[in-house]
Amino acid sequence: MRRATFRGISTRTKQLLAHEEGWDVGFKESTNGVTREVLLAFANSPQGGTILMGVKETTTQDGRRKTQLIGCPVGDRFQRQILDRAEQCLPPVDVEIFVENRGHKPFYRVEVPSGRTQPYCTPGGTYKIRGDGRTNPPSPDRLLALYVDPDFVRRRTSWRSNCKRLT
Repeated sequence: MRRATFRGISTRTKQLLAHEEGWDVGFKESTNGVTREVLLAFANSPQGGTILMGVKETTTQDGRRKTQLIGCPVGDRFQRQILDRAEQCLPPVDVEIFVENRGHKPFYRVEVPSGRTQPYCTPGGTYKIRGDGRTNPPSPDRLLALYVDPDFVRRRTSWRSNCKRLT
């Protein structure tokens, strides 16, 4: 887990703010919008993604979507909430938390890489994946693909053989 603070807005975040919410970026107005399901959906996706908290998505009169930076409270308590939710996923989801725009309207950028130990789920067994700017349940075919990924099968086989050697 990495944390960093930017006094202004980073180049990466400026690029993300210029686009609509999509498969690789989500906008949330507060930390309450960053649920376990949102985090694990990005971790289950092939490219991972970024969550910008303190950002509101609005619709213009001509129907286009645009972002509005509203800011959100930042501090250890809010970072801990995000980290706790990531750690409650099975297996825990890796995240990087950045505080941006510290000098004016601070907000968070949370980077969620594509998980190395997919699939991820909630403690209750709920699976999600990112698609079309939303957090969706995976189709049966997509969920199966997460399980039969060659790297996953190799890791699982290796894990089982290591366990047998220990017993």
